[in-house]
Amino acid sequence: MAGGKDRPVLITIIAILYFVFGVLMLLGGAGIGLLGVAVPDAVVPAAMVGGIIAVAGIISIIIAGGFWNGWKAIWYLAVIFGIIAIIFSAISLIGGNVSAIIGLIIQALLLYYIFRPKVKEFFGI
Repeated sequence: MAGGKDRPVLITIIAILYFVFGVLMLLGGAGIGLLGVAVPDAVVPAAMVGGIIAVAGIISIIIAGGFWNGWKAIWYLAVIFGIIAIIFSAISLIGGNVSAIIGLIIQALLLYYIFRPKVKEFFGI
């Protein structure tokens, strides 16, 4: 753990969710790539899409490790990506996608939470 400090419970849950989603994306990306082999005209597009999804899965697993271990860089990335996600959710909401409010609320709550003093202390901020 970061500096011998106790990991906040929600950070543990977030890390586990990132790990689970990362593994699912990794397996899904591999599956899409293999599915493309069965359809001759789809080999290249399926390999590209599958590869992108698999890379996103690997990144998600790395982020999970960062949340689990309290890596300072992951805290900063979470803030940056949280702000970007809020902007995209707001644009989507303005564009008429009412369901974007869910993502907007989740990202706002996540940003609020990672700025809490105990969470920042865990990440060494």
